[in-house]
Amino acid sequence: MEKTILGGPGSNSLFGSNGDDIMVDPTGNDWIDGGPGNDSISAGEGNDRVFGGVGNDHVFGDEGNDYLYGDSGLDKPRMLATALLGGDNDKLYGGSGDDVLFAGDGRDSLTGDAGHDTFVFQFHNPMAGFDPNYEPKSDHTSIVDFDPMQDTFTFDAVGLGSDGLEANFVNHAARGNQVDTFYSGPASGANGEHVIVITDHSFADGSAAAGDISGEAAGDIVAYFNYNTMTADLGYVTSENHVDDFAHLSNVQSLLHLAGLGLTASDFMFC
Repeated sequence: MEKTILGGPGSNSLFGSNGDDIMVDPTGNDWIDGGPGNDSISAGEGNDRVFGGVGNDHVFGDEGNDYLYGDSGLDKPRMLATALLGGDNDKLYGGSGDDVLFAGDGRDSLTGDAGHDTFVFQFHNPMAGFDPNYEPKSDHTSIVDFDPMQDTFTFDAVGLGSDGLEANFVNHAARGNQVDTFYSGPASGANGEHVIVITDHSFADGSAAAGDISGEAAGDIVAYFNYNTMTADLGYVTSENHVDDFAHLSNVQSLLHLAGLGLTASDFMFC
């Protein structure tokens, strides 16, 4: 049975039960932790920090500038056993305001909504969470509404700033934490840049995309259009001509649309 937990006036700290909770706190700058279970959390007005915890959670930041996590936060270890048993396929909705949404393990779905939103990736190799709709390939985060005019990808890089626990991106940041080298265009023109956006043709997967560029090295990020998923994908180079895909841009459904986004170095940040 679901348990309903309501916050009162002002800023509150709410903690979920060990089961499936409905948590609502309509006002204030709140701290909300869903804990175990498949929770639905609405943070309401204010600048909130919300943790879904273990389970398949729906987290709504609503109004304000919020920090939203599907899991238990950057300082908690990865939960392999839980992921394999079906946890952590979360849905995060930023709502209005400038929100920070954190992608964790499992098949997460992140929707920034209005405002200047930041989509943060802690792991380039997210652990799969069981999902009967996707079977074993259930480990990609989907960014539902990325808009380069106002949103940013941010990668948690080892040795830069305050690392999240087990963060595993390579630090390729220049001043301002923006990626230091960037290329967008035909695959034949790429030559070792740390972020490469391929705009002239599509691929079956990230490794096929890496095979068409030169000079790539472990830690680089490749954005390309995947003709199998019909989405733009983000992949992380692990070795020569080998890429682990870790995210889909589900609102980009053609190669022409990817090229038309006009992605630049300022869209790729490291923290």
